[in-house]
Amino acid sequence: MNRIKSNVTSFQFILMIFGIQFGIGVLSLPRELAIKSGTSSWIAIIFGGMISTLISILFVKLREKAPTLNYVNFFRFYLGNVIGSITVFIQAIYFLYAGYLVLTRTILYIQGYILQEAKVYVLLILFLIPTYQLLTGGLHLIAKYVEAIFPIVVFSDFMLFFTLKDIDLNFILPIIKDGWMPIFKTIPTTTMSFLGIELILIYYPYLKSKHQAIKGVIIANVLTTFTYLFITIICFIIYSPYEIKLIFEPVIDILSVIEFQYVERLDFVLFSLFLMLISKTWVTYLWAGMNGISELFKFKQLTIADSILFIVIIISTFIYIPTFTNTNNHLHIIAISGVYILIGIPILLLIGGLLKNRLSKVKNN
Repeated sequence: MNRIKSNVTSFQFILMIFGIQFGIGVLSLPRELAIKSGTSSWIAIIFGGMISTLISILFVKLREKAPTLNYVNFFRFYLGNVIGSITVFIQAIYFLYAGYLVLTRTILYIQGYILQEAKVYVLLILFLIPTYQLLTGGLHLIAKYVEAIFPIVVFSDFMLFFTLKDIDLNFILPIIKDGWMPIFKTIPTTTMSFLGIELILIYYPYLKSKHQAIKGVIIANVLTTFTYLFITIICFIIYSPYEIKLIFEPVIDILSVIEFQYVERLDFVLFSLFLMLISKTWVTYLWAGMNGISELFKFKQLTIADSILFIVIIISTFIYIPTFTNTNNHLHIIAISGVYILIGIPILLLIGGLLKNRLSKVKNN
């Protein structure tokens, strides 16, 4: 069975989990939560974070039984060759599809807000060049990239304090306006915002200090929960409960509020930095998908496989021109699929583990 060299630090492990969770969805999250259950919906983020943390710990516990096996062999270990391979293939397609959608959505933001005259395929090619370099560098290079851009997260969160000049705390008061039931109904929406933790199953064998994995996933989920809470509450106290439902991307809109005397259009700069943060999401998803495909079909030349993937992406963009409307529909599909994967994978692995233990006992008897 193939084994993997561990070369990812605990800090990088934490940031990679946070990085895959903190993606394109945060831009519209405050609006979606407000539509679901009003300004009390920020409480649902806490419940979503708790659920994400519990599932993350479960993934680590499942991984501890086969800590050094690669992704494909891990699933074959629990589910057998056929079911394990099919499961990996489905997840790989999901990862590639999710990475493609995040990439194209980011390009649409750039075209819509910064470079209105630029063609989608031109921007796509420009973005695929650094993406290709990161993918061929492997997870170790991606981990370094995520670590390098983490200060931008801190800087972006700090800059949001400058939006607090005209706020009204009455917008979020009383804290629980319509009871707990609307908040509970919003939990599935917040859980979707934590998608990506299933990649823990891929990250784990690369981790140097595997005994700190549980601590790492807890810190990562707390970091994501805090960031979502911070951004959502800021949006809720800047916009009225009625306004927040009408603004398509409230996080982008509040960037225009930030002004300094000697700096014009600072929102362009901040928005560009924010898109750099999102880049780690599509890079990681594309790498995870290609990693699963390459292990499954035993590709030796990963650069060729990555090149074929990018050619397919470019051609598909010519055939099926992405827009905000159709990417919205596809992102909704991928979010629902992600929830099924997030819940289904641990259940499938637990059932597979129980059956394996029973079969081994029968053989021993």
